[in-house]
Amino acid sequence: MSDNLILWACVIWLPIMMYILLKNETKFKKNIALGVTLPQEARSDEVVLAILSSFKKWLLLDCAGLLLLAVPCALIPGLGKAMTVWLIWVDVSIVLPYVPYVYYHKKLKLLKEDRGWRQNGSAVSIAVLPSADQTARWLSPWLFLLPLLVSLLPMTFDREYWYLYLIDALTVLFCWFGYRYLYRNKSEAVDDNMALTEALTRIRRYNWGKCWLVCAWFLAILNIAIWLTQHNYLLSLMGILLLSAILVITVIRIELKTRQLQETMTAQSGTDFFIDEDDKWIWGMFYYNPNDSRLIINNRVGMNSTVNLAKRSGQVLMAATALLLLAMPLMGVWMDHLESTPVALELQETTVVALHTGVEYEIPLDTITHLEYVAQLPEIGRVAGTGMDTVQKGRYKTPWGSASVCLDPRTGPYLYLETDNGKRYLFGSSTSAQTEEVYRQLEEQLN
Repeated sequence: MSDNLILWACVIWLPIMMYILLKNETKFKKNIALGVTLPQEARSDEVVLAILSSFKKWLLLDCAGLLLLAVPCALIPGLGKAMTVWLIWVDVSIVLPYVPYVYYHKKLKLLKEDRGWRQNGSAVSIAVLPSADQTARWLSPWLFLLPLLVSLLPMTFDREYWYLYLIDALTVLFCWFGYRYLYRNKSEAVDDNMALTEALTRIRRYNWGKCWLVCAWFLAILNIAIWLTQHNYLLSLMGILLLSAILVITVIRIELKTRQLQETMTAQSGTDFFIDEDDKWIWGMFYYNPNDSRLIINNRVGMNSTVNLAKRSGQVLMAATALLLLAMPLMGVWMDHLESTPVALELQETTVVALHTGVEYEIPLDTITHLEYVAQLPEIGRVAGTGMDTVQKGRYKTPWGSASVCLDPRTGPYLYLETDNGKRYLFGSSTSAQTEEVYRQLEEQLN
């Protein structure tokens, strides 16, 4: 049940986040609402306002229903089954709020055609507008150096788990790469007001950089938190959840602040000429432009980027993302398999073998220098690997130091082994009699 509550805490915020972000789509930013570009007069049009109001009601019902559905999900026993259900719920929570979005986007687009609000010739006009790129400077890469050094700091004190810290440090480097190369220099043109275009471009790039810098510092502090709490699994888990919550809230605040500035600065736009690229955006969300050679393109509002689906590489990336989302529940199916598979311990001709879903560890008998019978499972802390009510395997902190573990924590006894190369192991079968028998045979052979 505790694992299920942890899963609940990790994902329950998703419908709330979807509601906040999609509700924000009803506000006119750069003349766009629900992915449809409209003139100034549409902002006070009763039919337009009714469409936006109806969308917000259905969005609220969808997200509230998802939160109610989460209540029985939190009561499902077993980590594997609970994870399967929760990941299906996550997929539904991502897709379902977009159903009313697409429906009302289409209604708004039809109304736009009926009212004659389509801006003809905008594609030609935007091509001749000068770029505002030169007015916005990139953040210095040196700003990412300090979080990189902080992320590497635990490696000087904890050499045993250097690879964990190194992964986060490399991700800090990716934050700089993402900031610098996942952004495209398309001007934030709304109309022919170049001063406005320059200001919007500076705002977007500034907040884009701030977001990646926040992510870099999150990873640096995460490494410090893992290092300081590695001996207390619950404290470590709570620290990771807290840091993750702070990161999500901070990034969403940056995104909403960017949108708010876009809304305020373009409040008077749309009276005469304005940029209308709706024909290049499927459902107002997916960019499709065969005449654009770029793979990555800025979203029209906010600060994010997307891919050009007219390019084969863009189609591959989008398909891979969709398949990844659809395949997420399979992680739960695999976890259920891990949870239901017993741990076994065998003594073969010249080796002692720990098995779970396959052979986990094989220890040659002639390398064993120490054998110890452990009646009760001592306090151990997971560093990397699996930690369930029915199986614990991987790298763990133990009273003897760092050890490779493969055991069923529900049944004792356990066997502690040391080998001539300094490695430590803690084994225990799901069947007590099996562990007892392997210990008896090992004692006979080693003595």
